[in-house]
Amino acid sequence: MSTPSPKIRRRKDMESIRTSLPHTPSESDDEVFDIHAIVFEEIPVPSQQDPETLAKSCLRNGVEHVTMGHNGDKVVYANSGGHGILRDLEEMKRTVAMLVANDEKKTSKIDKHEKHIDELQKKTTYLESRVRNLVQSSEGYLMIRRRFLDVYKRDIKGMEELRGSKAIRDRNLIAHEGDALGDAVLFDRDQRTDRSIYRELYGLDYEKVLAFHSGSDDGGLFLVLNAYATMLAQGKTLPDDLKIAFNSFLDKVEEHWLQSPTKEPNSPLGSAYYTFWKKFNQQAQV
Repeated sequence: MSTPSPKIRRRKDMESIRTSLPHTPSESDDEVFDIHAIVFEEIPVPSQQDPETLAKSCLRNGVEHVTMGHNGDKVVYANSGGHGILRDLEEMKRTVAMLVANDEKKTSKIDKHEKHIDELQKKTTYLESRVRNLVQSSEGYLMIRRRFLDVYKRDIKGMEELRGSKAIRDRNLIAHEGDALGDAVLFDRDQRTDRSIYRELYGLDYEKVLAFHSGSDDGGLFLVLNAYATMLAQGKTLPDDLKIAFNSFLDKVEEHWLQSPTKEPNSPLGSAYYTFWKKFNQQAQV
């Protein structure tokens, strides 16, 4: 049975031929289906011969040797080289699909592991917070923190009070270093009322220190506050550039509240954090 002449749409390396179906009384004359036709030949071209002429001749010869096949649900007419290209293409598609599927599986596993790690980190942070709270809530530790503030008032500020002086004599405890969080607990429990001393040592009100502790798991802020307060309590004269670096860091803490100064070193907060430590270390070496 003969069929009408095909209408051909040319593509870069393939001709898609739309061919009318054989006419039957139940079918529309306009109904068509797609078939693909591809001819591929690889030939050496002698230098004295015109490549275009040889290519056209080769393609005409290839057309004479096409056979019908199938590529998925498509009917394909191709010579042996064309069928080979289509087989390679299908194999590449299967390989890519397999690689994509494997990558999705690996991504899913990584996501599960990352979620598990995140949960463990949260549990660890919670347990560390509980330990700190237990330590800081112990009466013995709070006595050390009271002594730290009393000694600062007596020796550095010249503000000795009878109660404070007696407390210092009665306690054979040593408190050399600042602890912004531990000292904040004293004020939070109304065990101290001289909050101006706290702010002078740590640069922030104790409420903000407690709020930062509750809202962030980053310890960078406390390292800075404690180091600065320790240097003040030792009676050292702090250079202006260190004071400026400290106050600049506190300003950035206020601007970027609850953000991490250590995890993003290139951020404004991170930059102020490392600038403070640079100035602090320079002073510590003096």
